Amino acid sequence: MAPSEPAPDLEFPFSTSIVTVRIIDSTTTLRLDPELFWRPAIKGLQPVQSPIYCFLISHGDQHILFDLGVRRDWENYAPTTAALIKSTTTVETQQNISEILDSDQSGINIRSMDISAVIWSHHHFDHIGDPSTFPSSTRLVVGPNSETLYQPAYPTNPSSLLRDSDTYGRRIEEITFRDDLHVGGFAAVDYFHDGSFYILDAPGHSHGHLCALARVTTSPDTFLFMGADAAHHPGIIRPTPYLPLPRRAAGYSGEALQSIHPLRTVNAPFFKPSERMFPAMKEAEETVRKIIEMDAQENVFVVLAHDASLAGKMDVFPDEIADWKEKGVKERTRWLFLKYFEKAMEV
Repeated sequence: MAPSEPAPDLEFPFSTSIVTVRIIDSTTTLRLDPELFWRPAIKGLQPVQSPIYCFLISHGDQHILFDLGVRRDWENYAPTTAALIKSTTTVETQQNISEILDSDQSGINIRSMDISAVIWSHHHFDHIGDPSTFPSSTRLVVGPNSETLYQPAYPTNPSSLLRDSDTYGRRIEEITFRDDLHVGGFAAVDYFHDGSFYILDAPGHSHGHLCALARVTTSPDTFLFMGADAAHHPGIIRPTPYLPLPRRAAGYSGEALQSIHPLRTVNAPFFKPSERMFPAMKEAEETVRKIIEMDAQENVFVVLAHDASLAGKMDVFPDEIADWKEKGVKERTRWLFLKYFEKAMEV
């Protein structure tokens, strides 16, 4: 197969500070139909039953969440949202994120009442969860110029995708990105002011869409990239000139995989985002380009919110993810998404 190009040097800002990150399997199964989320079509490719990964980030005694998944009683979303779910997908959630925290018996003792802030990557139903299950002291952090998406909500605004109870009595903080800090090409906010956790401007999928980057070890530095919905399938960010298709992956030869690639190549992603779910396509493709460069770094582990291939292959809550590199998780999981091409290989 083709030789790889060197990964670009992203020069992350120096810091000796870290956060503790626990990836939360939100207990949700959500059907993703290919034609809605990525293009072009590959004949035989089936809908993906995907998870939704959320993240518990701890900075000393301060604990925040990045995304909340789907609320368990999703029928009680705002009527517009509940109707959208019924008409476009199937979803099942066993527990709210607050319930996962409050029922944990591991001894880490981080409960819903301990969460100081919830960061919404964006306002879609599979990420907003049910903020009303957290105390009113829990702040809600949202992307730039997006507060008008959240207020007024249902029933004050009958057509809103959100409920008034999502934000009632709660402080909303709208992120403002400036030109003086960029991390890996992304405009960034240094959330804890010490280089341990960055909120990243990642537009394209929705207004004010956010990703995040956490420094989980130092000496050497390793990072966890929280991709949210910047890409709904790993085939949008792989293969690339930095990570070309190997000679064999997921039980298939590189030649066989290349034969179903829309471009018949080994060094370009299988897919691009679909216009149906990425209204700002130019921005979406630029965001994907930046994630591809992140993914090429040996010390960055990219976790997309709906990457079904990671299920059961990485440590999740209540365990930490700090030792992902030591355990070889990235290398072991990089091409597992190809197993979902099984039906396409048979066509």
